[in-house]
Amino acid sequence: MTEILAPAGNMEMLKTAVINGADAVYVGMPKFSARAKADNFDDEQLKEGIEYAHLFGSKVYVAINTVIKDDELCDALNEAEKALDLHADALIIQDLGLADLIRARYPDAILHASTQMGIHNAEGAIIAKKLGFSRIILSRETLLEDIIKIKKNVDIEVECFVQGALCIAFSGNCYMSSFAGGYSGNRGKCMQLCRKKYSARSDDRTYSGYLLSAKDLMLANRVDELIRAGVDSFKIEGRLRRSVYVAEAVRVYKKAVNGNFTDEDLTALKKAFNRGDYTEGHLLNATNKVLDIDIGANKGAYFGKVLKVTGRTAMLSAKLNKGDGIKFLRKGKEVGSASIVKSGNITGFDGNVKANDEVYITTDVEFNKNVMSRERKLPVNIKADFDSKTLTAKCGSAEVNLKIENSVPAMNLPISESDLKDNFDKSEYFYVESVCILGERSFMKKADLNALRRNIYEKLKRQIIDDYIANMPKFGHKCLSMSDIISNDIDDILKNRPIYQIEEPNQITDDMEIVAINPKEYSVEYLSRFKQFYDKALLNLPFIARGKDIDILKDIISKCDFKGYIVNNLYALQLTQNKPAILGYGMNIVNDRLHVPKIYSIESDTILKNGYVYAQGNFPLMHFCHCEKKELINGCENCKGYDITLMYENKAFKLRRYKIHYCYGQLLNCANLNITSGSIKKVFIDRSFERATANTKGNYDRGLK
Repeated sequence: MTEILAPAGNMEMLKTAVINGADAVYVGMPKFSARAKADNFDDEQLKEGIEYAHLFGSKVYVAINTVIKDDELCDALNEAEKALDLHADALIIQDLGLADLIRARYPDAILHASTQMGIHNAEGAIIAKKLGFSRIILSRETLLEDIIKIKKNVDIEVECFVQGALCIAFSGNCYMSSFAGGYSGNRGKCMQLCRKKYSARSDDRTYSGYLLSAKDLMLANRVDELIRAGVDSFKIEGRLRRSVYVAEAVRVYKKAVNGNFTDEDLTALKKAFNRGDYTEGHLLNATNKVLDIDIGANKGAYFGKVLKVTGRTAMLSAKLNKGDGIKFLRKGKEVGSASIVKSGNITGFDGNVKANDEVYITTDVEFNKNVMSRERKLPVNIKADFDSKTLTAKCGSAEVNLKIENSVPAMNLPISESDLKDNFDKSEYFYVESVCILGERSFMKKADLNALRRNIYEKLKRQIIDDYIANMPKFGHKCLSMSDIISNDIDDILKNRPIYQIEEPNQITDDMEIVAINPKEYSVEYLSRFKQFYDKALLNLPFIARGKDIDILKDIISKCDFKGYIVNNLYALQLTQNKPAILGYGMNIVNDRLHVPKIYSIESDTILKNGYVYAQGNFPLMHFCHCEKKELINGCENCKGYDITLMYENKAFKLRRYKIHYCYGQLLNCANLNITSGSIKKVFIDRSFERATANTKGNYDRGLK
């Protein structure tokens, strides 16, 4: 059965997830979690949470899934050690340096490759397996056909997002928040700038709205296809959401895997949280339209209409309860809202509400109350033998015994089976399935019986948890380090000389001894325009390659005689094996744990010494699988690229398109990064799309938060 994996930003959410049947939960610790704004778990809470989940047979995955600076590696390793000592089932890791460190120090640890690694094809899965990961958490841009290829060709677990917020930028490669304020999404501190309103100019037309805000992902209708594809775990996003959302998402997907998803379940999901009436993302459509331009937050579930408006009072078509929250929509746009202060169908409102406006409920207090009233307890069989003075509690395969003390022969009111059941049903964790009393008629004081219940349940709880720990799997396979996969051959080519990245052949000058080609189109025919420069050229391989993209890239690598390659995603290491390669800035490297040729991340806040530094360039803040032009203007016919500028607070962000088999977009920064310094020994200068006039030093002055 496919695992249902739920988010737990705090203890209440963890318990809610387990109560509603989650097979596993993922949590964060105070440091190095990709949801730094969640409450997260300190050591004591993590211990309690893991034991609670394990009691019910649910797994706990601890996320240490941010990029880690050199001076943080020791602390991050300590966090990993704490989680492993507390018997976390797996660690979710983004930083390849940290993963290498953990694997060397704790060879038995189960490691999951975070979605922030951007793994989205079979080639990336192969490299993740070689590096010692037991599971890959697919990027949310992964195609169903690529999931099928992964499971057919790689012996690795696959985790797939099925519900929740959808980042508009490709997984792990969004730098908007980082360069706006130093708060990196790769550090768990995203400022959610994609949820703001933007305007766009194209062909002398202006568009406005939430132009970078994706709808929520919802794949409950696709679980059968995902199960057939071989997906091992269905992941629900939402460590920053309410417990009600967690409860309903888990319940609905537990039903969906059994083929029982209904319209009522869809409504329940929308009541819990609904941004944009949902999207299937890119599962079946590589360039699917995924934006909700009109509403950037929770829309809720359809409730009714406005019958009449009198002054600042609206009469609705159905009754609401005190405490409910609603929104008013007109032609899909939000025009008002209300918090219900008195039950009924009359309410005041904020905004510009008119008759016939649609009403959506965003908070349903009765629904929430019913959802949060659910309980889950384990069945236990109780046997009291008053002849041998022994109490036995059995739950599944776990069985414990306790000495019965302070019992006396009963004169009038012996303990009955119903007495024992009533008393032993008073537990957060267990309910009595059967009771058996043997031996002489006996009596016990209530206080003594209560103590007996507490003691044997604590012993039973401990036994169940210990049995779980004893059966936890350990990693026991051979794996490689990054230095085994990528050689230093490229150093002989580069010789510490500057790398100049260009887009067109006419940008290459005689003084450029090493060039990196960042083309508008990836094809043998297009790249043949650079043929006279192959002897000093590296090909910058794209961050994303899905479906038929891979065949095109393989064709390029086999037919074009480049000196080497820049690798911006794990998949490219598999495509370029046995060829000179350097890890690119798309790999998000901000530490020196990996002793391989590399270009540091553009997020780096110090000038590191053992690799190339991205020192100049109008770099891409976001990488898109959707087409912004298609979202706004509709249609791909006769498209020759983009001429779109996005505006936010008087800042202009140009869009760039490149093509493999599919088209991809890049949102270029409003300023050029420029940190040229005499202390930089290996310089990467990006001249491939110089389209901004202002300059920035990025995080070098203020640090990466």
